[in-house]
Amino acid sequence: MYDPDAGPGGAPVSFLLSNDQFNDLMRAFPGPSRDGHEVDIRKELDGLRELILKEDKRLAQQPSRAQIHAALDQFACLVCEFLNCAQKVDFDWGAQNPPIEPAGPLSLAYSFPSRLRALAGSARQAGNAELIMLADAADRLAQYLTLLNEPAQHRIFQDKTFRDFPNPCHYEVREFADAMRIAHQLKRATRSALETSKKCGGPLPRPMLLYAVISLGELIERYGGRFTHNPYLGLEYKGTPQTAAGQFVLNFLRTCVPSITAPSVCSLMAAAIERRNRTRDRKSGIRSTSF
Repeated sequence: MYDPDAGPGGAPVSFLLSNDQFNDLMRAFPGPSRDGHEVDIRKELDGLRELILKEDKRLAQQPSRAQIHAALDQFACLVCEFLNCAQKVDFDWGAQNPPIEPAGPLSLAYSFPSRLRALAGSARQAGNAELIMLADAADRLAQYLTLLNEPAQHRIFQDKTFRDFPNPCHYEVREFADAMRIAHQLKRATRSALETSKKCGGPLPRPMLLYAVISLGELIERYGGRFTHNPYLGLEYKGTPQTAAGQFVLNFLRTCVPSITAPSVCSLMAAAIERRNRTRDRKSGIRSTSF
């Protein structure tokens, strides 16, 4: 259904199902014991829709995976530019103010830019061309690190490259050699984070969709339906839900995320049923060993 108030990603801004949407869904609801419970069912569907649309709006405000990769790549270039300038000079620089907080990977996101700016100020005062180039590179790196989006920062400073150095002293920048050491580490961590992130591929994960499908399965079974999934028509793979439960889930999710595809819903259905069966197996095992 087209919604003139469509929000990010085409999803309606209103969290509540319209009467037409709810009536369409109920005509295909696979729970035979639903009569007299329409108000409760609608309340639960509205609640799930609200969770999905809130996640949709939150994700719309975050950078895409491609944007994160571009930011990481640009940051790596600026680190290399700083290191290339640093390796050409013999610079006797020391930080005037020692660190007042315990150092660590995450603290570098705000402490290292200030150290770079202090280094740039001293280098610029020296006046020769190579040190001015170093100062400019340090300022650019400091500014970019300060403005770097949070997901990109998280990938860098949570990378295994930094986990290998648990000693807080490793992250302190007291002199020029420390700044170069940290820059080298940032270079390795950024390249590693970029490589790891590119291996993931695809869109950013949407855990609320799986939660919604699991909840829809519980709702269907609560009212006497069977939550089953089959993407095949006979022996032919169709890549679209063929069971009544699967078609209901597909229709509901399309009221929340109009662009969602049938194969994506098939994957969500399979994951939800696998998790449900695993949970039931655990509970069965507990019952069988509790006496």
